[in-house]
Amino acid sequence: MRRAMTLRVQLLALQVVIVLVLVCTTGLVASTLQERQLREAYADRMTGVAQSVARLPAIHDAFDDEDPSATIQPIAEVIREASEVTYVVVTDDHGVRYSHPDPEEIGRPVSTDPSVPLSGQIWTGTQTGTLGTSWRVKVPVYGDAADDASPAPVIGTASVGILESELRADLTDDRGWLLGALAAATVVGVLCAAWVTRLVRRRIYLLEPEDIAGLLETRGLTDALRSRSHEFANTVHVISGLLELGRTEEAVAFIERSGHGGLLSTSAVAPGVRSPELAALLLVKTITARERGVTLDVTEDSVLDPPTTADSSSLHTDALVVLGNLIDNAVDAAAPEGRVRVLVTADGAALHLQVDDDGPGIPDHLHHQVFKAGFSTKVPADREHSRGIGLALVRRVVDRREGEVVLGSGDLGGARVSVSLPVAGGGGVRGSGEVGDREGGVRAFREAEDREGGVRTPREAEDREGASTDGGGVGARAGARLGASAGATAGAASPEGRRHA
Repeated sequence: MRRAMTLRVQLLALQVVIVLVLVCTTGLVASTLQERQLREAYADRMTGVAQSVARLPAIHDAFDDEDPSATIQPIAEVIREASEVTYVVVTDDHGVRYSHPDPEEIGRPVSTDPSVPLSGQIWTGTQTGTLGTSWRVKVPVYGDAADDASPAPVIGTASVGILESELRADLTDDRGWLLGALAAATVVGVLCAAWVTRLVRRRIYLLEPEDIAGLLETRGLTDALRSRSHEFANTVHVISGLLELGRTEEAVAFIERSGHGGLLSTSAVAPGVRSPELAALLLVKTITARERGVTLDVTEDSVLDPPTTADSSSLHTDALVVLGNLIDNAVDAAAPEGRVRVLVTADGAALHLQVDDDGPGIPDHLHHQVFKAGFSTKVPADREHSRGIGLALVRRVVDRREGEVVLGSGDLGGARVSVSLPVAGGGGVRGSGEVGDREGGVRAFREAEDREGGVRTPREAEDREGASTDGGGVGARAGARLGASAGATAGAASPEGRRHA
């Protein structure tokens, strides 16, 4: 079963994720801003260079020469090298080049649309020309106005640009320090996260969430018990006062009115169970189940006489362990406002216990695991040490007495656990006032077993082997399901079969 992630790992992982998200977001934003600033800086520089070229008197005068490029090309190249741009291109009003880094392109029309600067506007953007894709600025070149009242005509364009590859190289160089700073911030953030995780764990005494929940539940239970102790003290004072006054009947009536819905007695809970130990257990379990909102019913077929021999007394003591744990598990598994049903019967050779609940039941693949010490379906696997003891005790008692336990589904919709505990030495145990009376509780127990279709646990393989070799007597003890056949019934009544190992 997969282990749950510890609180330490969860806290550290969460903080590391937060640090990485923040660092990556900061890096992305910083990189975007840096690229924008770099482009704006280049655009400002290229605009200044282009306007300077467009305003040079030598450039204006050369437009009237027979070969303008002879004058404009040398000037454009000097300015290009001085300003560290990729190109400085001057054209006439038809877009024919007067300058270009590649002299063969002079006299040819430009490869991009010159209409925007020729209309008197400044254009900035990225275009692909003869030198490649570049970030460029185009400005108009104005001639001389005819008079002061007339606007100066546009006689050409001046275009200045830098290749995108060079711009990205500059941006990468500038990003080196940014990446270093982000890496350092990541390391510092992870170290701080580890420190905070350690600090938080120490403040909560290295407890896991399950431990904290358990402490809170314990505290709540303690508070509830403290409150109940005060109420009980008041009740005892009242009862003591009534008894001191000799008002016994009023004291009894007050006791009956006290508690949750009145006094419960063994006669009301299990009238047929006359074993003092088991009757007291059923009474207490009924009260505690009711306090948890679960109804615990002892069936009318439950019949058990007090122990009369040392063997039967020992059997009843073992039955207390088994029945108490089975009821506790059933109450834990029961649905809210749920129900648990108990059947207690006996015959001349064994005591039989059966507990049903209306919970989710026990999956088939877990039938042979629920009896292992530490295993529990109530908690995660990494917390199994805190639960999973009750059914292990049941298994030990059943194994020691060479008895039988059957798991299956009951008619309440949940799990049904049936246990048969033989009497050591065949001393006998009675389920009614007369020896051999099996028409009531024992028959009900066996019929319920026949309907069950569960799986024997935990001695199933050994018991079945014994059933195949020892006949009906051993089959009733450990081989076949209790009461599943006439041979089983005969074996249950046979001390010889019970003693046969």
